Amino acid sequence: MAHCKTKLSAFVFSSSTGIWQAAASKSWNDLALDIDDLVIMPQLHPSFLRRHYACGCFYWDWVIIRSEKLLVLDIRRMEFSIANLPPGDWSKKGVGIVEAGEGRLGIFGFDGDFTSHLSYAIARNKGESPIQWQMEKTISLDSRYKHFIDAATERRLLLTRKPALSVHSLLVDEYFSMDAKTLQLQRVCAKQLLPMYGTHIYTNFPPSLLSSRAI
Repeated sequence: MAHCKTKLSAFVFSSSTGIWQAAASKSWNDLALDIDDLVIMPQLHPSFLRRHYACGCFYWDWVIIRSEKLLVLDIRRMEFSIANLPPGDWSKKGVGIVEAGEGRLGIFGFDGDFTSHLSYAIARNKGESPIQWQMEKTISLDSRYKHFIDAATERRLLLTRKPALSVHSLLVDEYFSMDAKTLQLQRVCAKQLLPMYGTHIYTNFPPSLLSSRAI
């Protein structure tokens, strides 16, 4: 995606020809944004946007600037549009978008700055950009830890948690997945960290590298 001051453009790469081709384009003025969003969003550097993929669409959220909008690119129709986040005080720490089943979209996010309160909402409509949302559940996480949304893949949310208070030399990152259907939290692994070093989750290995999906 090309994020310009006046418009958005999407390009598709052909592995057979080795050529990029324009596939979709839309002016910011044509996205039905309110005045404040229309001023801020074209100026925001794309690196601040968090990208998601679910149900045949790419989504970019602007929660970092407290905007309740999602930029949507439907890759079946190759069209840009804007959708609203579910009502609520969504944390600037980001959201995670998953496939909730039956062609519907699900979204996880923290309630304000409380990373021990994880909210989950499901779109009421199927197979298209979300119009109405239903708040499904608020999940209580261990308040002794800080939690972070790292990524989402299909119907699983991927989380990291760190002790809220710890000796730096003993800092351990723990990684968890949460199934969007059962809302059960499953520990994946843990990693003791050294100063100035970190680890990151990588998902959806190419089929040539892995025969089954893994985290």
